[in-house]
Amino acid sequence: MDYLFTWKSKHWDHKKLLEFVNQFRSKGVASEDWTCAAHKQVRPGDRVYLLRQGAGTKRGIFGRGRVVSVARPREPISPRGGAWAVDLGFREDRGDVLCDPEKQLLVTWDELLRIAPKSTWQIRASGMSLAEGGARQLDEIIDSLGFVMWDHSTDPGEAVVDVAEQIRSRASGQGFLVPPKVRKAIEEHAVGIAKDRYEGEGYKVEVRGKPFDLLCTRDGRQIFVEVKGTQTSGEEVLLTPNEVRLAQENRSEMVLFIVHSVSVDKNADPPRVYGGNIRVFEPWDIDSGELEALGYSFKIAKS
Repeated sequence: MDYLFTWKSKHWDHKKLLEFVNQFRSKGVASEDWTCAAHKQVRPGDRVYLLRQGAGTKRGIFGRGRVVSVARPREPISPRGGAWAVDLGFREDRGDVLCDPEKQLLVTWDELLRIAPKSTWQIRASGMSLAEGGARQLDEIIDSLGFVMWDHSTDPGEAVVDVAEQIRSRASGQGFLVPPKVRKAIEEHAVGIAKDRYEGEGYKVEVRGKPFDLLCTRDGRQIFVEVKGTQTSGEEVLLTPNEVRLAQENRSEMVLFIVHSVSVDKNADPPRVYGGNIRVFEPWDIDSGELEALGYSFKIAKS
């Protein structure tokens, strides 16, 4: 089962909540008792989502965790309200997330309204059940934010680009963030289209992935193909530092192959990607466009 637990600053001071959030940030684990209306149904292990209530667009989801105790009566009743409570636990190593709702929301109010009617989120009591379909859509959005830590083999540039894609997707107002499974399916769809095209032109094609997607050879000539797939119009693509460096060093052999405006059936498992339009820059002169730095790493000089 899945449940919504609410937070209102007038019932629980933000400074106290922030202590709870900071404990999770510093130790990767935290627990706290919470008012629970559905105390007869809730069980340890149930998934919970923390919902900031209030006025305007500051409402939204700011945490995901688990119930870690059976329900118990409060004696005396807490100033935070409610006669029953359960302990909610948050563990970073199992994918739980907790943030300061004054600074960040995992799922915004607008996104919540796309998932379910306003009445679903304007609940008066804390610890109410949530429909499974709504909970899974919350998970898709939260997981796509990239809170699951990358392993040590992940290229930092790729991690930065991955996060930047999610931020720009959310800021564009085009809808939900793109879940990892969907992003992978879009990438594989685009690479497949590019591979078929060059094989059809007589090239021997080898799928590389890094530092470029396809190595194509024909009649002693080779080209390096960087493939980008997107649901957008394709007017902008994000590149890692390694991709930029390769394009700058191999201008005459580089190709940028963009498959844009693709369609996705997210209800299929795995997601099904189809269609799309193709734009090819061959050879690809990276200086023909405009590069925008997303950030820098500054190394302190040794004294």
